[in-house]
Amino acid sequence: MENTLEPTPEIDEDPRATLMVLMAEQLHLAGTTTDRLEAMLTRMAGAAGLALQIFATPTNITLAIGPAYRQKVVMLRVRPGSLDLRTLALLSEVYDSVCARALESGDAVERVREIVKSKKPGPAWLTIASFCLVSLGTALLLGAHQREVLVAAIIGLDTGIIAALAARYATIARLFEVLATFFGTLIVAGFNHFVGPTNLYITIIAGIVPLLPGYSLTSALYELANGDLVAGMARLGKVFATVLELGCGAALAIIIAGTAILSSGNNNPNPVGMVTWTIAITLMTIGLSAVLNARLRDYAWIFAACFIALLTSRILGTLPGHDAAAFGAAFVSGLVSNLGARFLRVPQLVLLVPAVFVLVPGSLTYESVFYLFQQKFTTAAGLGVNAIIASVFIVAGLLLSQLMFATAGRLTGAKDQARA
Repeated sequence: MENTLEPTPEIDEDPRATLMVLMAEQLHLAGTTTDRLEAMLTRMAGAAGLALQIFATPTNITLAIGPAYRQKVVMLRVRPGSLDLRTLALLSEVYDSVCARALESGDAVERVREIVKSKKPGPAWLTIASFCLVSLGTALLLGAHQREVLVAAIIGLDTGIIAALAARYATIARLFEVLATFFGTLIVAGFNHFVGPTNLYITIIAGIVPLLPGYSLTSALYELANGDLVAGMARLGKVFATVLELGCGAALAIIIAGTAILSSGNNNPNPVGMVTWTIAITLMTIGLSAVLNARLRDYAWIFAACFIALLTSRILGTLPGHDAAAFGAAFVSGLVSNLGARFLRVPQLVLLVPAVFVLVPGSLTYESVFYLFQQKFTTAAGLGVNAIIASVFIVAGLLLSQLMFATAGRLTGAKDQARA
């Protein structure tokens, strides 16, 4: 029975409480979804013997530490974090060690602080090159023609330059999406005028694919499915805001270049053979690993996760039930991430995040904005609905894969938490 007379120690005097606050803040900054953050902290607190209640949203984290009615509350005002696989992998190692009771809370605090101190922006050349590789791989995967591959690569370079500047200047960071689509659309317009017609949709989507909010849309629906209604709705709002920012940049460029660009180029993609498909995935995953700031030793795992996800989607797409290809690919990706975490000791998020990233239909959402500019409202609405349906399939596949791996460790953590 809980002893409500036991005093609650001061936060800064209890390493367990300090660890919970640090982990909450850093996991959020590294891009962890709120439902996963709450589950990780709850289990870790149970393993450490600390009573903890947590409420997290994309912009706020509240931790109530101590027995009921004698709690100390810590509230963190935060901003939605960007995905950082290196930090997530290192924090996951700390989390696993604490849950296994192989690391004391005080030592874990020091390790987290060392992780924070080691964080620094990557070199500008790596950022630029990584965006270019992602754009090249995506263009090939979408069946782009030679001219479109070239234009997509140039847009990727431009987006990478803006990303490198955004990492150092707050004003550019706030306008990142607007600037990327503005200059990307102007680049397409320039090629159309001086070189020849090129497909607007493939080149723009390939050029700015890391900015598309498909992963955020899937995360929002995943949180809603797990009952995190406030967090899910807040993240959906962020998705909507991102689409508006992307559309705003494109609209400004179209005002300058003229609306003729909206109907330019050949919309029929090339068939993608297995060799081209493999090269595309290789380029995409190398670039994506750098964009997501993964550790060098995790690059091979990211390639394997993306390859399996896209190969499953490709195979299922040829079957009669091809409409459920996203569900099947997400289910397999979830199984692979769980199996990798259990038997290969690879942090689950290292395998899961890139796989979901390449599966999400963010391009359909953004393409619908261009159709709105042409006043093709029915087509735009259809693409938006298709994006949501595909995201629902992905979420359903991930949820089913997680249900098959309800480990005893999670149950143990819950019991420890109840006894604390």
